[in-house]
Amino acid sequence: MTPQPPLSPMPSPLSSATLGKVRRMLVARLTPEVLNPFDRSPERAQIVRQAIAAILEDPELELAPAPNLVAAVEAAVCGLGPLQALVEDPEVSDILVNAPEAVFVERAGRLEPAGVALASETELIEIAQRIAALAGRELSVSHPIGDARMADGSRVNAVIPPVGGPYLAIRKFNRLRLDLAPGGPHGRDWVTEGGMSAEMADFLTRLVRAKANVLVAGETGAGKTTLLRSLTDIFDPSERVGVVEDTAELALENANRFNLETIHPHELAGGEAESRLLDVGDLVANALRMRPDRLIVGEIRLPKEAFYTLQALHTGHDGSATTIHASSAEDALFRLELLARQSMRDLTVADLRTYIARVFDLVLVLRRLRSGLRIVRQVAALDGVNGDGYRLADVFRADLTASAEEARFVRDPAWQPGARLRARLEAEGERWT
Repeated sequence: MTPQPPLSPMPSPLSSATLGKVRRMLVARLTPEVLNPFDRSPERAQIVRQAIAAILEDPELELAPAPNLVAAVEAAVCGLGPLQALVEDPEVSDILVNAPEAVFVERAGRLEPAGVALASETELIEIAQRIAALAGRELSVSHPIGDARMADGSRVNAVIPPVGGPYLAIRKFNRLRLDLAPGGPHGRDWVTEGGMSAEMADFLTRLVRAKANVLVAGETGAGKTTLLRSLTDIFDPSERVGVVEDTAELALENANRFNLETIHPHELAGGEAESRLLDVGDLVANALRMRPDRLIVGEIRLPKEAFYTLQALHTGHDGSATTIHASSAEDALFRLELLARQSMRDLTVADLRTYIARVFDLVLVLRRLRSGLRIVRQVAALDGVNGDGYRLADVFRADLTASAEEARFVRDPAWQPGARLRARLEAEGERWT
């Protein structure tokens, strides 16, 4: 298909009512994947323009599909106005609109002013409603909070009056792939980027191959998903990997895998995680019937997810992994414990902690520094419980510089793997030295 040269769209001469009618006809004619405003490929643009031209030829509209009019309608119906350039910028990962004149973006891990502005709150609301409509959702006074996922995996959250705002937050789909160490297939790696030391990468490689169960923790935007992708690249190609996610983000490259994703309610205001028609817990339970060798759960947010994930990893699916929001290994285990306790009330606190300690072998904690650098700040080994707490030992930790913009990675030379980890290593032909 020959790409069309870009047209300079003029302001749309059509009324908002006519544009709304064109938008509804376009949504009925094209799939969400094609209408996705975050996909600006020439092939997609040509399909959209051909569909708009066909719609404008409808006798009821009494319009002529001139090229400039088609481009203007495309910008008004499918584009994101001044935000479109930010969507197309590969260096931008998040777009945050606090007000028409207060637009911020995240580039290389740092928030900064975007250098663009919208004309008015009305334009901001229209852009948010346009995104919602293209995702098959409603954003209105009766449904003032919107949480939508686009076809490419990008996530959009919008808030309009009377709740507040208007505000708009766009998290573009993260396609970043990093190998753990140099020499991998992706051309970029955690060691070269400064996120971990070569010794840490070698340690994680050995433990993942030995089928250690891993809990990845960190704050929002710390790099949990990216690290989880890197760990799955180490899996043996012959292993069947089951992936369960609330929103498809991982996009793993493992050939022998299956992906399950939660079903979201159609109504935008009802899109909270608690009201999914099929939630992560349901899908984890089903994944166990699909013969996975390893299980990857995108994130644990709810008690049901914690319960089913712990049960799945306790029934022989070694080498599995999941993520959780927390700022330290201790906090990660405590949050997991709080969630699990709501679904496992028949267990005492001591029994629950023993249960968790028998599931996970490693807790990896990530942090985003002020410089935007994402690092593995803590690699903690979990070896059972000790009295009232978990027996955690920092195998590696990151010591920050005075400016907190880079880190020096330190290993505990006295650490030795516990009996379970040592058994895992020996089962894979590894001898710890």
